[in-house]
Amino acid sequence: MKIFENIRIIDVSHFISGPWATSFFAHQGADVIKVEPPPFGDSFRMFSFFDKEIFPLFSTLNNNKRSISLNLRKSQAQLIFKKLVKISDVVVDNLVVGSMERWGLGYQQLKEINPSLIYMSISGFGRTGLDQYVFKPAFDLIAQASSGLLDAMSVKETPGLPIADYSTGNVAAFAIASALYHKERTGEGQLIDLSMQDLMYTMNIRAHAREFLSRASKISDMTRILPIYNQYPTKDGHKIAIVVLTEPQWYRFCEKVLKRPELIEDERFNSPIKRFDYIDVLDEIVTTYTLKKTQEEAIQELENQRIPCGQVQTIENVRDHPQFEARGTLNTSFDFSAYEVTKATMPNPIIRYSKTPGELTNIAPELGFHTKDILCELLGYSEELVKKFKEADVI
Repeated sequence: MKIFENIRIIDVSHFISGPWATSFFAHQGADVIKVEPPPFGDSFRMFSFFDKEIFPLFSTLNNNKRSISLNLRKSQAQLIFKKLVKISDVVVDNLVVGSMERWGLGYQQLKEINPSLIYMSISGFGRTGLDQYVFKPAFDLIAQASSGLLDAMSVKETPGLPIADYSTGNVAAFAIASALYHKERTGEGQLIDLSMQDLMYTMNIRAHAREFLSRASKISDMTRILPIYNQYPTKDGHKIAIVVLTEPQWYRFCEKVLKRPELIEDERFNSPIKRFDYIDVLDEIVTTYTLKKTQEEAIQELENQRIPCGQVQTIENVRDHPQFEARGTLNTSFDFSAYEVTKATMPNPIIRYSKTPGELTNIAPELGFHTKDILCELLGYSEELVKKFKEADVI
């Protein structure tokens, strides 16, 4: 039995944060019903209508789920949604705050139907506070920008990855699982209010430090975090990431790797705090060393002295990392030929349970693929009525 085998989640979210959160439950047996508006569905799915090759990216967030198309602006669709909620455990929503309430489907309305309902609300700035932010549309970029994270990482233009979306999805999954545990003990449901800005600021340790740590306020180059905590070039044109944090690591690094034991007693470097003031000098010393070595040679020497290090993988070759193959991290068994893609790698479930291993059973469904099954088999509607729903643009 999978961990969430008897749990049903109604997922009204789109793009990344909400779907990523519910994917953890889909991997562990939950019946995740993705509610999508016709005719294009999830906003992320819509892109694949114009370029089929995008579909595998959408699928990584929506494997193992079921899809029902529902036009929630229609009163009949709202009634269908409420019937689904009555027999479900969780609703996940990352729409602009107030959208679900306008359709009569907000938490306060739905808990009248299902008092033990858990409602996960993901938003840019949270459900409370100033109206100018509560009802403000927000995406990953906005959350990273408004939390100071872009500045902390010295990102001058577009961030390379949707950190806010995926981080929010991770925390949302934890929050839902926690609420399910609380519900099992007490029978109580609840509203979960998750602000992407709150989360990104909480992760922004540099902003915290600059409030009370004088050394942090003097650092002008925001890309620098710690001494010898960087990626360094090697003589064969590659890069290697090296971390030297503890004093035993520092001693071994100076004596055995750099062959410069005098650095240990150097007044600039003879304490971990002093080394913060000479990050640039230390990086020059390390770079002088790595430029004399190939990537493989440097890694071998560092690992021999138990110094944390690793190859800097490119996005082109990272899939070939031998550890992924050894752990079975990547799944290439699914057929995406219908989307004009000959090969697409799906990450297998990343949480490894010893007793209840998760699995990918199917790729993301076509928009509304399970609409008839859900309406007829789960909710008891007749096929004739389903046809009428289709004619009235309800589904």
